[in-house]
Amino acid sequence: MLSRARAVFQRRPLLTNVTSFGAMYAGAEATQQTILLFLDKDKKERGKLDWATVGRFGLIGLGCIGPLLFGWYRVLDRALPATSSGAVAKKVLADQLISSTSCIAIFFTGMSILEGKEDIFAEVKAKFWSTYQVSCCFWLPAQALNFALLPPYSRVAFVGAASFVWVNVLCLLKRRRLPEPPVEVVGEITDVAVK
Repeated sequence: MLSRARAVFQRRPLLTNVTSFGAMYAGAEATQQTILLFLDKDKKERGKLDWATVGRFGLIGLGCIGPLLFGWYRVLDRALPATSSGAVAKKVLADQLISSTSCIAIFFTGMSILEGKEDIFAEVKAKFWSTYQVSCCFWLPAQALNFALLPPYSRVAFVGAASFVWVNVLCLLKRRRLPEPPVEVVGEITDVAVK
């Protein structure tokens, strides 16, 4: 079974990696919603998932993040082909500084576009830095394992599997409410009657 999966990944790495990445994103959001439905004692329609949101997550994984990472890891492996500890450290740092920042920005902006939000950059502006900090805690050790132990053809699939965990974290961060914009006071109130 594993040898068959390995053969498919080697023959069609883009298709298999991108498809698995889209499935991981959609699966993580479905899992997150299921957990939230289970924990919400007041939910009247228990078991009803928001499939439109699950689809948006899947689309971001399949159409944006998956292809981006597939190309990125090919470039990174060509630029730093060795698996020595020095090369692995360089790959991990480059991945966190370039790929992670790009993926976070694409995720929040892409989701805002798919959700039809008026200001597509509001969420990325509000959540980028805190998301990046959490990302460093998760992805630095995960990518060290990825670059040190796995062959290049399975890297995006590994990232997809790790993303199942990461996207659950991202789902929680995405659900955080944006701060309300400050209300501008136009004039002063001089007479206030208190009863």
